[in-house]
Amino acid sequence: MRILHTADWHLGKRLYRSDLREDHSFFLNWLVEEIERREVDILLISGDVFDTTNPNDGSMQLYYQFLTRMLPLSVRIVVTGGNHDSATKLNAPKELLRHLNIHVVGCTNGNCPDEVIRFADGSADLLVAAVPYLRDADLRQSISGQTYEDRVEALRMGIRNHYERIADHCHSEYANVPVLAMGHLYVNGATVSESEREIHAVGGQAAFSGEHFPDGFAYVALGHIHVPQRVGGSDTVRYSGSPVPLSFAERDNAHQLLQLTVENGQVTAVESVPVPQSRPFRHITGTLDEVRERLNQLEMTHALPALVEVLVEEDAESLSTRMHFDQLQRDYKDAPFILAKTRLLFRNKRKNLESLFAADTHLADLTYLDVFAQRLILAQVEDDQRDQLIDTYQQLYKMVTEQTAPLQYENSPNPVS
Repeated sequence: MRILHTADWHLGKRLYRSDLREDHSFFLNWLVEEIERREVDILLISGDVFDTTNPNDGSMQLYYQFLTRMLPLSVRIVVTGGNHDSATKLNAPKELLRHLNIHVVGCTNGNCPDEVIRFADGSADLLVAAVPYLRDADLRQSISGQTYEDRVEALRMGIRNHYERIADHCHSEYANVPVLAMGHLYVNGATVSESEREIHAVGGQAAFSGEHFPDGFAYVALGHIHVPQRVGGSDTVRYSGSPVPLSFAERDNAHQLLQLTVENGQVTAVESVPVPQSRPFRHITGTLDEVRERLNQLEMTHALPALVEVLVEEDAESLSTRMHFDQLQRDYKDAPFILAKTRLLFRNKRKNLESLFAADTHLADLTYLDVFAQRLILAQVEDDQRDQLIDTYQQLYKMVTEQTAPLQYENSPNPVS
């Protein structure tokens, strides 16, 4: 059997102001051709088919058009839900899709047999343990008086027990049939990128380890982390990674699928299948003049125009600089690339704020707004957003101090913060 492992498509994803629909369309068209060329038997999609729990019409159309194009190829497909997916929306057509050899497990119902799918094809026999993203509520009951450590341990053990129950069911009901497991979770030690907006508590806090997967799985097809990688150096516990860049931090990732070959009950080969990229992602930094020079050197090299992230850094703030920066965006409106995000940073403003935190500065000498403003600068928050955040922070500070005022001692010189 030839099996393709993929995950983290994030259909409907927007990168700043740019919709990635064309990127996904390019990928899915290539994938259809690649599946046919490689004569793939089974396609595994390990979660995060969509970028949001309420996908728009365009992303839903891409998904169902792809599934429709798979029907003439007689490919069996397994789709599991991820943390970005709506389990309800994925599961809605599951009974209909099952009759078309498309198996969907949007969420767990706690019944292990419902997550086990058998594929028997002549002499080939294979089980897929289609484990979706396991939410907190799926794994444990809230118990009054539990400490933080107790809750973390319950989460970790909940995932471990779920996989152990699946493995026990497979081995007791289908002895000697190889089992491939799927999962959508963070495994301790995995390298992450900035577009992972949420890391599940069982990964970051409960430190779920690859060693916690029970023995007996011939391969574990993971999703959730966008950087392709082996877990613990194992060839058989792997993240396929996202097939298209989902942030500028992912522009240099080796975007890929993984092809498994199963013979005589064993995974005999795991091959990386590079995904051709439809467009380049560029990050350009410098002064206004330097940025213009580099932008003018960009050429159309791919099927789609490059997405460009620009950071302009100038020494001192001036009205003239801001006007030229605004003009920069207008000048390249019809260029053979897209300015996905542009930012302007003045070094003197950063320097002035950083001087607040010199070695001889005492925290007691700073106002709460001084500290918050410095944090926004270090986070490189844009000016328009910074003003709005400062206003919101002032309102929250006022609410908190007013609520806590009755708790202060009468002679306390400083407000509670």
